[in-house]
Amino acid sequence: MNISSRMPLRPRVLSPLAAALTLSLSACGGGGGGGTPVGTASFQLTDAPVCANFQSVVVTVDAIQLIGATATHSLTLPQPLQVTLTDLVNGSTLSLGKVSVPAGTYQQLRLILAPNQGNGATPANYVLLDGSTTPTPLSTPSAQQSGYKINGQFTVTANGQVNLTVDFNACRSVVVAGNSGQYILKPVLNLTDDDQSGSISGYLPAADAGAMVMAEDNAGHILKTTLATAPSTTSTYASFTLAPLPASTTGYNVVMAPPAPSTAVTPQPNFAPEVVLGVPVSAGQDTALGTSASPLAVAGNSDAFYNGTITLPSPADTLVVAQEALNSTTTISIAQANGVETSSSTTQTYAMELPTAAPTVANYSTSALSFTQSTTAPTLSITAYDSEGASGSTTTMTNAALTLSGTGDDTFDADH
Repeated sequence: MNISSRMPLRPRVLSPLAAALTLSLSACGGGGGGGTPVGTASFQLTDAPVCANFQSVVVTVDAIQLIGATATHSLTLPQPLQVTLTDLVNGSTLSLGKVSVPAGTYQQLRLILAPNQGNGATPANYVLLDGSTTPTPLSTPSAQQSGYKINGQFTVTANGQVNLTVDFNACRSVVVAGNSGQYILKPVLNLTDDDQSGSISGYLPAADAGAMVMAEDNAGHILKTTLATAPSTTSTYASFTLAPLPASTTGYNVVMAPPAPSTAVTPQPNFAPEVVLGVPVSAGQDTALGTSASPLAVAGNSDAFYNGTITLPSPADTLVVAQEALNSTTTISIAQANGVETSSSTTQTYAMELPTAAPTVANYSTSALSFTQSTTAPTLSITAYDSEGASGSTTTMTNAALTLSGTGDDTFDADH
């Protein structure tokens, strides 16, 4: 267990062509002329794991806009860049290039996507479903006009450079539109300043490749997710990297849980959730959990299948999260899924396969971690949040019905 001096935020930077792109700048309502000081903004893209049922999620980036206090600066790529988001996991990133812009503070980025073309052409934006070789077009409302908004303040200093990562959660971003079968892209995006960020990496037994790994706060808000992967079929370990994560001295709770299956079958790997509490992150550094020679041990487990309905006050997208309380101050999330629309726009369904054994828990230490399994059966709850601020919970796990109400809950936007 150690905090190394090198942070593997970019263990794999994809596409040298993209890294060499030079973006052109045009300003609406302002510019960099007349002796205005300028700096450099550099952009890269990463992703959290895709949901079950998708082989890949692909989008084509046309431009980026920077929204400042007095002007919008449009950064147009020399040619549209098609990106397979589902390749960008475990710290892998794709460079979108860098550009000189007027020095100052910016409040927002916007991703502008290329439109899908008809006439049988391969869509610019699409999903590839499991078992299929035919791209299914993604509908991208507003993506070509106003773009997809990413809120997050950052400052470009005169003659300086800010390095920004756009974190695109493909799993949360693809919505199936009920009976129509249409797939809609409604992106869940975060913006991170790399110079103020670090990472958490770790190792699990090879048999647990595919485990979902989440960095959370004490309320169970999921701030970053990834999957543990094995480097080869003969490997003795699987590894993961959670990056980028804003630096934090109080740290994150790292939750390792089985992946959600696509059907009502026991997920593989199959183990009780494992939790490391208070894992610190320093800017420019990586916090390591375990080693390839001594991966973290996990406990065997059994699982149960849960499903139910969601009633919404008005049509909206929903996020369904399964949680359990570790103690009076800490709650962990062990799984999340999107609600699926039915024939009624205010009625949705959900389905989850969840561990039935209590988690094993350790407090972070720079020496060997000591895990203790809870002696009480887990008390699970399922909560649904919608994009309009409504929420609803239940602890009745069999065929549980959730009725959402309210307008002020921002967990839908917080969880990632």
